[in-house]
Amino acid sequence: MRRWRSVAVAAALVAIAGLAGCVPEQATPVASESATPTVTVETPTPTPTPTPSETPASAAANIPASCDELGTASSRAETVGGLTAQHADGFVRPSPPNATTKLSCNWIQEEAAAVLIIVSTATDVDVSTGLQQLASEGYQCQAAQDFGAQYCMRPGDAATSEDVIVARDDVWIYLETVNVNARAWLSDIAAQIYG
Repeated sequence: MRRWRSVAVAAALVAIAGLAGCVPEQATPVASESATPTVTVETPTPTPTPTPSETPASAAANIPASCDELGTASSRAETVGGLTAQHADGFVRPSPPNATTKLSCNWIQEEAAAVLIIVSTATDVDVSTGLQQLASEGYQCQAAQDFGAQYCMRPGDAATSEDVIVARDDVWIYLETVNVNARAWLSDIAAQIYG
């Protein structure tokens, strides 16, 4: 029986030793990919605020101080070089409401030829109002492509005369001619004033 006990104790020790080998090892953490989604947030770039555009310079600032400075020297000499400058105050011609005369120039050659130019200023609104009223006075208006203004014309009282108005922004140019073609000079004057 002693032997049996020894065998039983030995068997028990083998069993305990066997169980000791079955003890689970401590688990080592395994790195795994995260299942959390990645969120990308785009920060909107602010829309630039437009800066107020600068008010365009007044065309009136370009009006010459003297009749002798109107247009170019060559076109002025070609148009009125053979005429005599006369006193030019007091002429009443079509103009916009609330106009202020800045320059009035008159040249004549006895009764044979004459050129009258009156340059006036008014607000943009008054210049536009004045242009709208010209149709009732017999003027025909169209946009002038070379200096961006309205070009209005009507035949004068004589067959060789005409009245022309060029207007834009705050400047109104009136031209009256008799037996003189002043259109090239007027174009130079408009380019000088309107830029």
